[in-house]
Amino acid sequence: MEEFPIEKVVPTKAKIQGKDGDVSMEVFLKPFELEFEDYYEDVETSIRLDSIACPISPSHLEGRFFDFPTNPAPGYIDGSIYFFATHNPIDVTRIEFGKIELGKLPVALTTSWLLEYESTGFRNLDTVIRSYIEF
Repeated sequence: MEEFPIEKVVPTKAKIQGKDGDVSMEVFLKPFELEFEDYYEDVETSIRLDSIACPISPSHLEGRFFDFPTNPAPGYIDGSIYFFATHNPIDVTRIEFGKIELGKLPVALTTSWLLEYESTGFRNLDTVIRSYIEF
C-alpha cells in the first residue's frame, strides 16, 4: 500500500446546514489528480459529514470545540470522501471553531481516513483539515 498524497487535498470553504443537534457539513476541495499504480483519476469531490451533534448557529459555535466517538459508537459523525468510485469513510473525533471574521468561521477537523476499508491501495491516515464556514 502507498501513502495517500494528503498535500493534494486543499479545502476551499465549508458550509453547514440542518438544525441544532443534527448538523451536516460539506468541506469543498480544489480538484486534484490522484494516481495509484496505473490508474489515474481527476478528482472533484468534497468531504461530507452528517449527523453532527452540535449547534447550527455560527455565534454558538465560535471559539468552541466538540469531541466525537468513532464509527460505530453512538454519537459518531457519518463522514466520507468520494474517489475511485467509492465513498471512503472518514472518522472525525474533534471539531474546533475559531473566531468569526469577515463573515467566515474557521474550522479544524481532526480526522482519521479509513482508506484501507474500500481497498483504495492507500494506507489509512490521520490528519487535521482546516477550512472556514461561509455564512
